[in-house]
Amino acid sequence: MLNAIGIQNPGVERWVADVSPLLTGLPVPVWGSAVGVSPGEFERVAARLETAGIVAIEVNLSCPNLAGEMFSLMPTSAAEVVAAVRSATSLPVGAKLSPNTIEVAAVAGACLQAGADFLVLTNTVWGAGVDLWDRRPTLNAGIGGYSGPPLKPIALRCVIEVHRSFPDATIVGCGGVATGADVVEFLLAGASAVQMGTVHFAEPKAGRRIHRELTRLLQKIGAGSVRELIGELKLS
Repeated sequence: MLNAIGIQNPGVERWVADVSPLLTGLPVPVWGSAVGVSPGEFERVAARLETAGIVAIEVNLSCPNLAGEMFSLMPTSAAEVVAAVRSATSLPVGAKLSPNTIEVAAVAGACLQAGADFLVLTNTVWGAGVDLWDRRPTLNAGIGGYSGPPLKPIALRCVIEVHRSFPDATIVGCGGVATGADVVEFLLAGASAVQMGTVHFAEPKAGRRIHRELTRLLQKIGAGSVRELIGELKLS
């Protein structure tokens, strides 16, 4: 999927007022996603999210469709945001990083040092498309985020690099997860859990299917639980 939808939302105050009451009684824990254009904005959003009944805050440092430089491209910039969020909440804090950098391990380390409890690897890669009939970009913004199955090898590379540098870090792997086998690949690479995004646009109940596939696959490969697979990739 190639998109430039950005992260439009009504603002944290409206979100807390309208969405927070709907979370009560849900059978699953809910994370909040914090975004802003400065460390101070991230801090304010995180502080308000903590009052909304969520169990963790994911700090989106890597949306490709925002003006200005992506926070997750520079260790210092990413660390400043994470530190600001850490100071504003007692909830677990995760940093969602970008694959659009060769310094993903350095950025990950800076986020962990600044107080991140877990890392989310990764977000979309930059991409573009061309409409040959009118000779214009297919996205109004020209450049957008590319996601789905082709992203998986890139995301796996990031997970492997970060896990190798920080073997004790908790990693959530994402990027192209569409099958139970994809989940196993991310676990072996070093992720403790996975996220699924693009697959839900085509298949809203994909999670149920993938869970069934994962359960059957664990039996086939002789694994008693997903925990047995985490970081078990043999690199030599």
